[in-house]
Amino acid sequence: MGNFIAAVHGVRQVLVGRIVTMDGNGTIYPHGAICIEADRIAAVVADPGHVPNEFAGITPIDTHGTIYPGLIELHNHLSYNFLPLWNVPKTYTNRNQWREHEPDYKISISLPSNVIGGNVDVDYPRSIARFVECRSLLGGTTTTQGLSRGGGSKWYQGLTRNVEAPRDSAFPAAGGQTLDYAAAQIATDLVPALQKDRPFFYHLSEGTDQDARQRFLDLQYTPNTWAIDPDLIPIHCTGLQAADFQRIAGAAGMVWSPLSNLLLYGKTADVASAKAAGVPIALGSDWSPSGSKNLLGELKIARIVSDHLGGLFSPEELSRMVTSTPAKMLGWQGQVGSIERGLKADLLILDGDTGDAYAQLIRARENDVLAVLINGRPRHGRLGFLDFDAKEQERILIGGKDYVLDLTEAGDDPLAGLSLGTAIAKLTFGLAHLPELAASAPAPTIMGFQAIERDAITIDFELEDDQRFSTLQDIMKAAAPVLKPLPMSPITAVDDPGFIPALKANINLPTYVKQAL
Repeated sequence: MGNFIAAVHGVRQVLVGRIVTMDGNGTIYPHGAICIEADRIAAVVADPGHVPNEFAGITPIDTHGTIYPGLIELHNHLSYNFLPLWNVPKTYTNRNQWREHEPDYKISISLPSNVIGGNVDVDYPRSIARFVECRSLLGGTTTTQGLSRGGGSKWYQGLTRNVEAPRDSAFPAAGGQTLDYAAAQIATDLVPALQKDRPFFYHLSEGTDQDARQRFLDLQYTPNTWAIDPDLIPIHCTGLQAADFQRIAGAAGMVWSPLSNLLLYGKTADVASAKAAGVPIALGSDWSPSGSKNLLGELKIARIVSDHLGGLFSPEELSRMVTSTPAKMLGWQGQVGSIERGLKADLLILDGDTGDAYAQLIRARENDVLAVLINGRPRHGRLGFLDFDAKEQERILIGGKDYVLDLTEAGDDPLAGLSLGTAIAKLTFGLAHLPELAASAPAPTIMGFQAIERDAITIDFELEDDQRFSTLQDIMKAAAPVLKPLPMSPITAVDDPGFIPALKANINLPTYVKQAL
């Protein structure tokens, strides 16, 4: 065990296993070695016996597993992901129908997210940040999208990479817009955003009706001139017609969230037309009220849709939707997304090294994960598999197997000392006592404003940047009589026996999906 610890805690380490590089050639080494120096990959070799000389004295760690790049998620709303799956009451044709006019949405999603996220007890927003980042991490995700706006963004400080706040100048930081731009705003807001030479996420045409498609047509803001360029990353594209994807091909690619689309609208984007037009496609699980627990879950839904479309995507193509493709869409391909010399050592290791390696990733559940490394550092792993400092580790049980988390950060960590277990307990209590928390919201005093503005997690569907936080307090007070307690759902799908039955009970989910779950 001494050599094992030295191998991990030294400047250099060597991991041995089946290596799925996701490089341009689709190289897979059946039994290769990844040589890591500090936070980067120094070498990838087909034979562990032929590592570079400077790694010859390092005791290799034979994972007996399959090693992939860490998964990259390009569509999420992180700060909602402590809420349970929503029992969708009807079929919608446009997201503004449920967001603006559905009473049950307010009671089940909007108000609870504000009561917890905007609570003056800062341990609530801190617990949200801890829980939702761990939820991604436990599903193999090392890079996430959907960082909340406002003061609450300070809580997301380094566990997973965040595309809006990468905290590393080598990674272009992304911008974005969740709510629809009015037609006039395309020229005044979107076009200038695209001129900043950075990735820009825009929720486009989420819905199936003409109004949803009109948001795409609005991108032609002057005759023959479209607000579409390689910095634009449109999300959803559910309402687009087949020919529209020829135009979308001018963007960086699109982000597909099939489960959320199917649960809310009964259909998802025309990905067959997108593929035919050459549009790169990345996957996103959207959010917990109508999405998968993590990318491992969303991969399974994408496979079901692909199979229904006659095997539209190969297992390799689906696997690239969460690795190399999103990295290229972000302009991060020189840093992450594949296992190649010089890239960051963001890695996912799964148990076992037989069968089709891409199918293994799609099939994997959270308790198939052996380890997740970010910057070469094990952040999550099977107990005893990789070395964790005993003073920094938190033990958890996933699918009946013992795991360890390393949640510590260097420097001034805003979540310091907050374990995942404590965060789960805090959120469980908060959801069970929503009416009381809402009723006890502070009066809109000056001190109340300052505390909430400094610490609250802003919920991106609910409040625009120019709204006063007093509005949030007024909402809480009015919400108290109508709110109901909500359950705290397990953080992983493998530990949530009610998750698949809840999906199957959804009135919009197509029969072919229910039968395949």
